[in-house]
Amino acid sequence: MPHLSIDPDYYRTLFDRWTNDIAMLPDFPTDLKEKLVALHFIMLAFADGEEYSENEIHEGIKDRNLFSVDHVQIRINLLQQGFIVRIEKESEFIYKTSKEFLTHAQWDSSIPGAL
Repeated sequence: MPHLSIDPDYYRTLFDRWTNDIAMLPDFPTDLKEKLVALHFIMLAFADGEEYSENEIHEGIKDRNLFSVDHVQIRINLLQQGFIVRIEKESEFIYKTSKEFLTHAQWDSSIPGAL
């Protein structure tokens, strides 16, 4: 895996690009580094260590989704990239935030939630 580095300038540049054209939602990134930034931005809707129902996860995603992809696809990406984990609890699934995503890139410590 290539060494990825995510700093505040890169993060800000992507965010500006994604929010620049209000007439059209951007496609969800396919590049891993860009995808990590997009998912990280969405994860800012959730508190570390809290448990969430699937509906709560979907509502948080919808509130922060800047992209032309639905909340279910983003939830799947959040799981795949280690931003959340799904746990069976009392015959239902709950979701918890995870820091596993930090293993995919070197995150600048000044980015909120990157430690």
